[in-house]
Amino acid sequence: YILGEEEEDLTAHLAAIISSCLRLAVARQQVSQLIMMDPLTQVGNLRGFERDIAREIARARRADQPVSVLLMEIDEYDDLHDHYGEVRGQFVLKKVAERISSDLRATDMMARLARARMAVLIPGSGEALGRDIAERMREDIENFAVDDGRGAVLEVTLSIGMVTWEPQQFPAVDMAQLAKQMEACGLKALENAQAKGGNSVAPGRLSTLLV
Repeated sequence: YILGEEEEDLTAHLAAIISSCLRLAVARQQVSQLIMMDPLTQVGNLRGFERDIAREIARARRADQPVSVLLMEIDEYDDLHDHYGEVRGQFVLKKVAERISSDLRATDMMARLARARMAVLIPGSGEALGRDIAERMREDIENFAVDDGRGAVLEVTLSIGMVTWEPQQFPAVDMAQLAKQMEACGLKALENAQAKGGNSVAPGRLSTLLV
């Protein structure tokens, strides 16, 4: 079958429309990814974290698998920032984020939630594994010397709060509410770690049965 001139023009027109739609879809996806990313650390931002934790909780429920969340903050970051300035303060934050993310599995997710506060989602992780991972992160950063390129070596530590959701122990229906409770519980645990003087890991436990 040989296409006529009008049919060829129509086919070319349709192909151009399809190509344009595909380019637009790719562009929208790229914009969506940028909106969910922290430009300094190149990990997720608060919006991305809220999306990821909701998705991973739902996935954990379907698979009947645990999920752990680590909320962490660089100890005394404000003092470091004030003493060394914004540029070097942000440089340290970026290097710490790179160090942490380099040790994560492909299925783990990291985000920067605020100034020097970050979070890591660990799918398939119960409390014992989550605590082991958190301790390894804490020790790694404690021994991590950041060379700022100007002759100074900066050392920092982390406070980490951890919370785990076990579907069998805490059956949940409202996934959005569960995500908020996990964030609140992890934040409280982080505050407990900081209250100990920092450079420590504190567990938080969901104490209310979610129905």
